[in-house]
Amino acid sequence: MTTKEELQAFFNRENEDRKLIEKYEENILFFNYLLGNGRREDIEFVTHIKLFKYVDPLLKKGYFTKALNVLDEIVNDLENIRGQSELYEMYSEQSTFYKGVSFGLLKKHRKSNQYFKQLVKKQPTNDNYIGWYKSNKKLHIDKILNRIGIVALCFVLICIVLDIVKIQDFKVPVVIEAIVWITLLSSILISFVWKKIIDKRKYNEML
Repeated sequence: MTTKEELQAFFNRENEDRKLIEKYEENILFFNYLLGNGRREDIEFVTHIKLFKYVDPLLKKGYFTKALNVLDEIVNDLENIRGQSELYEMYSEQSTFYKGVSFGLLKKHRKSNQYFKQLVKKQPTNDNYIGWYKSNKKLHIDKILNRIGIVALCFVLICIVLDIVKIQDFKVPVVIEAIVWITLLSSILISFVWKKIIDKRKYNEML
């Protein structure tokens, strides 16, 4: 039967991410037993391994959705040691960070920033948290303006084609053509300017 000492020895060694994932999943029943007994020491023991030796490798291997499901479990487990463990805050902060990373890697930038906003408020000088927060902001803006730009570009192409083929002497009104070109160029310019503004703003001005 696997013991805590054997698992601790394994996870303390350098291992490939794949082996860390496999080892955790091979012993998931034992880990769940330790979590279920409600002892603070056992919850701390499993949470450390679950966060740093399971969730972290999952993210590195691209299992973002799976990592989020595991993080939900960790958040629930941590409630059992809230106010009892000196490690609670560290594990809670790390869980929030990994959630933000997971949603960011899934390209759900607004959702990701819900978590990084919490982290930046707690750690206003943490460059990693601020970097993620700014990056998510810029990517979200890109997503919106790119859609606008694509629609405008399609209209531009339609206008060009209609001008070339001259179906029944149809001509796109100059005003509409001008609006489409302005929209296209504005989406590019706004994206560039807004990113520069985000880079220069301080964290408390962005929240």
